[in-house]
Amino acid sequence: MKSTGHVMVWAWLVAGVISVWAQGLLICGRCGREAQPGSAVCRHCQAALPQPKTDAPTPQPAAPAVPDAADEVGRMAGSLVEACVRQARDIEAKQPELALAYYQNALALMRLVPSGTFPASAGEAILAGNARTLQVLQRGAVPCRHCGGSGRYQLDLSKVDRRKGVKAVEGLPCAACKGAGTVPGFREVAKVKMLILQGRSEFERRQMVAGEVKVGRVLVPPALDRLLTNRQRALIMTGMPLPCRDCQMSGRKLCTACRGSGWKTCDYTGCDNGALQEPRTTGSRKEKRLNEDEVKKCPRCEGLGEIPCAICKSSGGVVCSKCDGSGLAPRCTRCSGTGLMPCRTCKGTGDVKGAPCPDCKGETMMLCPSCRGEGALSR
Repeated sequence: MKSTGHVMVWAWLVAGVISVWAQGLLICGRCGREAQPGSAVCRHCQAALPQPKTDAPTPQPAAPAVPDAADEVGRMAGSLVEACVRQARDIEAKQPELALAYYQNALALMRLVPSGTFPASAGEAILAGNARTLQVLQRGAVPCRHCGGSGRYQLDLSKVDRRKGVKAVEGLPCAACKGAGTVPGFREVAKVKMLILQGRSEFERRQMVAGEVKVGRVLVPPALDRLLTNRQRALIMTGMPLPCRDCQMSGRKLCTACRGSGWKTCDYTGCDNGALQEPRTTGSRKEKRLNEDEVKKCPRCEGLGEIPCAICKSSGGVVCSKCDGSGLAPRCTRCSGTGLMPCRTCKGTGDVKGAPCPDCKGETMMLCPSCRGEGALSR
């Protein structure tokens, strides 16, 4: 019975120690004295002390992942590039001037797309589409000069009856254009400029109706516009080629020698509207042989009365002297074409009195005030 009582006493002590330990107090299990918080052994009996119970921290719910701004910009730009290229290919055959504007918008937005998002051939395909549509606008079918666009053979009846002129023969095709009435050639410079401007205006109208806003000449959704930094803005604005003020990206201007027609009056000696007057003379008297025609066809213009302009090679246009044929506006000399300059408020440090610069938002760079971030001066 005595041993049983001892066991019960020890059990009571251990239970008390455990209860106190559970409450966070340090009680020595050997001598029953309270120890100082943080002690490892009892200062009275040098027995090891149990460690106080600490509540396990309550797990906090994980905060929703916030997408990185740069990743979001790249994702949105990639979607816009795909949409622009798809739209350009759909309308390229019927409206090449509008397709050109979509290809140019895609070229600018490609600068925001992370590398590896698209295959390596994607950029080359956009460049090829841009060059292809520009070439289609500059070259096309022009009226045949020999038949005046009728496609019918022109018969000169003046050799039979001087009171009659040239008559188009039904059923006999023109030898120059094979009856088509047109031949491949360069369009008039003024018409090319007009087509490019019309395509640009229609592109801006369509995208603005869809709710997009302009970043320079690039059109983007407002959601993307809010995420763009100054560097990203300059990146896409310099990626959109600013057209030359004189040639509007065609790289050509009107030939003054032929006034844009590509043809000049035949300068062969004696040629009069394609005919040669060759009266035979003997001494001071004129005489005509009976077995020769009085009127002969000019060997140089073959009776057309016109010859291709040697200055413009019959294209009607010459290289633009303003842009040297590049079709682009001159580069801004203040920012060297980058569209960026160090912020004038914070001197490129990014902060003012310990706070982010209010002008550059801590980016240290601002858009060039001369070109407004476009990297070129066309105005």
